[in-house]
Parts: sequence; C-alpha cells; structure tokens
Amino acid sequence: MINLKNKKISYVCGILPSKKIQSIDNPNFDEKTKNKIIRLSGIKERYILDRNKNENMLSLYKQAGEHVVKRQNWNKDEIKGIIVVSQNHEYRFPSTAVLLQEELGLSKDCFAYDIVMGCSGYVYGIFAAMSHLNEESDKILLFVGDPINDFIYPKNQSVAFLFSDAASCTALEYCHGFNVQFLFETDGSGRNAIIVPHGGSASLINCESFQEYQDSDGNTNIKTCMEMKGLEVFNFTFKNVPNMILKILEKNQLDIKDINKFFLHQANHYALLQIKDKLKISDECFPINITKYANTSCTSIAILLAEEKKYHQNNIIMAGFGVGLSIGVALFNKLEFESELLFAN
Repeated sequence: MINLKNKKISYVCGILPSKKIQSIDNPNFDEKTKNKIIRLSGIKERYILDRNKNENMLSLYKQAGEHVVKRQNWNKDEIKGIIVVSQNHEYRFPSTAVLLQEELGLSKDCFAYDIVMGCSGYVYGIFAAMSHLNEESDKILLFVGDPINDFIYPKNQSVAFLFSDAASCTALEYCHGFNVQFLFETDGSGRNAIIVPHGGSASLINCESFQEYQDSDGNTNIKTCMEMKGLEVFNFTFKNVPNMILKILEKNQLDIKDINKFFLHQANHYALLQIKDKLKISDECFPINITKYANTSCTSIAILLAEEKKYHQNNIIMAGFGVGLSIGVALFNKLEFESELLFAN
C-alpha cells in the first residue's frame, strides 16, 4: 500500500462528445438481437466523437481544461504539470500532454507527459499526479479520456453497444490534511482478455489486419479493433475487485459501512450490481451511471464525480479495473471538490 499525504482533488470536469447515437440504430444486427442486448446492458444510447465536425480528444481536453482553469481561477503560469492518461493518444508522438501545453497557453516550464492505461487509468492518473505534488509543485492538471469507439468493430456483438467516447480534466493541489492510500494489482497473464491485437510494434498493421474473423466467442471482428473475452474479464472483476476493496479497508481498520461513497469504474451494469451485492453496499453509497452514458473507459470515474457538482465527505473509495489485467483502488480520508459535466460545443 502506498500512502500520499497533503494531496487534494479540487475540481473535476467531465466532457462528452456532441454526437449521440441510438443502440437500436446499429444496422449490423436484427431487431430481436438489438433489443435483447439493450435490455441486458441497459444502454440505449452512446456518445461518440463527431468526426464530421473535426471533433477529437484534443478539442475535448482543451474545452475541459479551460473550464477547470477558469473555475479554479488559477494563474496559468502557476500550473506545474500536465498528465494525460489514455489508451489512445492523438499521435504516436509527440505526446498529447505536450500539445495541451500550447493549446491551454501554459508555461513552458511545466512538465508534460502521457500515460498509456485503460480501465484503471483514472486511479493511476490520480496516483501519478499526486506523486508530483509538493509545496513547490502545488498545481497539476490531469486529463483522462479515450476515443474508444475508434477501436470498436460495429459487427462485434460483445462490445458494439457498450462504449462512449469521453474526456475529463481534474485539478489537483498540494493541501494539508488531505491524504490518500493506493493499492494496485497487476496480472499480465491476462493481457489477451482485452486487447487490440494489431497496430502496436509487436504486431504491425498488415493486409490481414482488416480481414474479418470469428473470435473464440463467435463474435465478428478485425485485428485492429478491441477483442474482449467477456467471461474472463467478469470473473477477474467479480473475484479481485471486492477483495482489493476489503484489503485496503482492513489495513485501515474500516468496514464497508464506514465508507460514504464507492466510485467504481462503470464497466458493466451487471458486474457493478454483483460487486455491490457481494460487498453489501447500499444503493445511496454506490452511484451507477452506465445506463446514462455507457462505459466511458478510463474516464468513467471522472464522469461519476462530475455529476456530483459539489462534494464534501470523509472516507471515499475509488476503484478502476480491467485491461491489463489491472486494478487500482484509492482510499481518500476526505474529498472536497466541485465539478461539472459538459458536452462538447
């Protein structure tokens, strides 16, 4: 367990793209199949980047970042660093964080770098940003987002109805009395449970990358899009996430009832309900919004926080989990922040 002291989340801005699509409009499945998937997932609509309007992640990050800086009334020259967490950055190089330094007009003295992380990315991003905070480096912007639908094959029944693109900006500050404990689990043996097989240096794009194939579950896919072994991911989530939460509570001599809110990655509605029931968490302590915004990948915890508007409570859990396979759990002794959920303009 890693303890970080005097680190605070001050403001969270989540942002969704302007284009909303209806799950029922997917032309690749019959009405019966679509209605069944919608009924089981609870996801009737999703948000995707509107490429016809030149909408991209950088434009979402910029809108969210400008909103946060304005609401915090920060002097841009005082912002010491930018971190961007995503599975899919704007370019292979340079980093998206470097682009944001110019887009936001921040000082050239600030540090800026990207992290490649998926479903547990928000917790990892908070950890990374807070690791830099001190009396001298006291203001940092964390951007977390993913254009996940760029890597979803619309004929793949297991994922075609699940995801929304989204982004976020979180303001973090050095502040006495705000302490966080982090617990991580990494299992690289599960790398193939959620994977885009082609496009990285291990398997370069070739003429076979765009040929349709049937995965082990019978779903139609191509090698440049996400392949997910749903049962394997669910089993990992259902077993390991509750255990990690209980472990961090035990180390702090706390019980489930001592936690005011559990902000979990919005992976799958059924999986979330199973975790809630397994840990015997009350509805009011366990916010769920996947049926409103779908699975927004590494951004989903930030979207949950963005809906809070104004929050001040003690003993809060955040947990991200998925691709890797990986889990990140954070226990905050207190959270005090304002937030806003925006839509791209």
